[in-house]
Amino acid sequence: MRRPLPPTADQTQTIAAFIRSGGYPHVAAEAAGVSVEMFDCWLRMGQAPKAGAALRQFYEAVRQARAQARLAAEMVAFKDRPLEWLKSGPGKETAESAGWTGTIKPQPDAAEDDFNPLLHAELQELFHKLLQALAPFPEARAAAAGVLTENPKSG
Repeated sequence: MRRPLPPTADQTQTIAAFIRSGGYPHVAAEAAGVSVEMFDCWLRMGQAPKAGAALRQFYEAVRQARAQARLAAEMVAFKDRPLEWLKSGPGKETAESAGWTGTIKPQPDAAEDDFNPLLHAELQELFHKLLQALAPFPEARAAAAGVLTENPKSG
């Protein structure tokens, strides 16, 4: 099989300009009269360590045009829709970075699960005084003691 001809300078410039303007790379290539297969071939060959100058320039021009198109879109989003930019751009939540978009979910503390406010020292003293005051009224004292010993999480 014959080796394909490298892209011309005009093809490189045209495809890169279409990509910078927001075109998808494969569509840009076809709009410039280059098949998708040839475009992919040129990109593969342009990455090779021993690529010729035209193929290397093509690969670099396409790579740079993609980055420029993305940067232009990011700048518009940053200016016109900053919240969307934060959620979808560099502020996006990832495994490595907390970001702006993660919903913070409360994490129950193990000690918090076991916390019983009725066991607080000041409340215990208040309960003790209340039960002493109710000593002359055994039925009321028993009812109050029953309420005070209930598990606060069960009711």
